[in-house]
Amino acid sequence: MDLFKYPIKRALILGGYGTMGSHIARLLSSEPNCQLLIAGRNRHKAEQFCSALNAKSNTVCRGLGLDYKAPDFAAQLKTLDLDLLIHCAGPFRQQHYRVAEACIAAAIAYIDIADNRRYVCDIVRLNSITKTISIPLISGTGSLPALSSAVLKSFAGKFNKIDTLAIQVAPAQAIIAGPTTYMSTFEARGETYPKLQQGRWREACNGKQLCKASLAHPVGHRWLGNCDAPDLELAPQSIPELQSIDCAVGLQPWPLQLGLNLWAKSARLGTPTHRPWIAKLGHKLARLWPGISPHGGLLIDISGLSVSGIKRTWRWQILGLNGDAPWIAAAPAVAMARKLLHGDFQQPGAQVCWQLLTIDEMLAELTEFAVVTSVAQLTKPQ
Repeated sequence: MDLFKYPIKRALILGGYGTMGSHIARLLSSEPNCQLLIAGRNRHKAEQFCSALNAKSNTVCRGLGLDYKAPDFAAQLKTLDLDLLIHCAGPFRQQHYRVAEACIAAAIAYIDIADNRRYVCDIVRLNSITKTISIPLISGTGSLPALSSAVLKSFAGKFNKIDTLAIQVAPAQAIIAGPTTYMSTFEARGETYPKLQQGRWREACNGKQLCKASLAHPVGHRWLGNCDAPDLELAPQSIPELQSIDCAVGLQPWPLQLGLNLWAKSARLGTPTHRPWIAKLGHKLARLWPGISPHGGLLIDISGLSVSGIKRTWRWQILGLNGDAPWIAAAPAVAMARKLLHGDFQQPGAQVCWQLLTIDEMLAELTEFAVVTSVAQLTKPQ
């Protein structure tokens, strides 16, 4: 790469020393024309992470303490002279758009890794205050919906009509960061959400309806439960003829997934679900459980009538092996960050990362890791 092709840019990763933020930082550290700032509530942790990262890469990143809930957060952003902010300080469930609004005020490009349906899909509401600012604000640069929508787009040419879409996520234990993630997961159990089934919108419940997914070896069989996701709203908007869409996610170990299923059922009966000690216990047991798999993956089945008028189902899946699954979730944000830093994406306004990236752009970030993809046609010609 020509080091002088692009001007030096400054990017801040909020929550940059967390699980996803740290993976994004490590990938983006290969960008020669980018000065990285790693921020979070704990300045010491941010500086520690930067010291370790600087020792392994050619970049020079700096750590600082920054709390997006602080009253002067927007004012602090304006003093940093940023070109891009990557928001990784989740969980995004019930989180307001305080960070995105601060970026609008400071004219800073914004992306986040949210996969919460309402947070991602409602980001477009900020367009009412971005009309005079020519910056992009992009939500959902994670596996769902950035990667899943790219897969859907890549298979669109094989169909005259897509009628069914199924997304199954089986994360490796390494992705689960800590009690906060578990708490968010527990709190969402039992919540209802609309899901398109057989041409009608029906009520589904987070965590219920256990199903068994069969991913390729060595991920293998996993138990998954219903999960709300941005795709459940975005895919029907993109594909008017779609009749059914499902999304399921399973946590390890399997007793934890079974417990979440039971928790969802009890929550539907009115049992209080906000119990921090239960989330902490689940986190501890999951870490100590023997035989935890270091492999994870994502599987997408797309069904419909092919261009030849025959019923077809295509299966695309991606596996992260030997602890490398978290890099899959980090790749979309890094790919989008590079496009913004290089000036290759200049569409202003608040928008969802729905088919804004290609599969190849994301896979290009994963060449150094044990990540494999496969494509299979499940239905034989009749």
